[in-house]
Amino acid sequence: MNRFNGRKVDQLQFDLEYRTQFTFIVNDETLSCVLKDIANNSVNIVGILLTKSGENNNFVRLVPGTTESQNIHDLKVVREVLESFNVKFKEETIFALLNIPPGIPGVFSKIYGSLWCKVGVKSFFIGEKDSLFLTVSNIKNATDILKNDYLIQCDNHCE
Repeated sequence: MNRFNGRKVDQLQFDLEYRTQFTFIVNDETLSCVLKDIANNSVNIVGILLTKSGENNNFVRLVPGTTESQNIHDLKVVREVLESFNVKFKEETIFALLNIPPGIPGVFSKIYGSLWCKVGVKSFFIGEKDSLFLTVSNIKNATDILKNDYLIQCDNHCE
């Protein structure tokens, strides 16, 4: 660990890509049907975050594709499946952090710790092959932060 103007900085190697994420709210049966239809159309889901809402519905963030790529076909299939079930959804550009070295304690801390005070982190979840997906309030600022060779940690009162 190094210091930069008195602040901790960490070096961490990973690949950064942009992906499209679908966000929607559905009940259990509809979610089951949506997932089945996406699979029946030979589209993989590389990342998914599901949380039960107060009304016992599922708040879902879904990233179609593989760790290697996401293509127009993947996006088209998911759009068509959601529309076929009359599901209202939102599409947004998010980060996919790929090829993060395994077995290093503190990776999530280093990434989150470099972002939380500079951009709003809306979601942070893991997908296939240890892919990490992040939804942020300002993707340009977050890109600048994450593309640095060294991640400068936000000041905190943890120590």
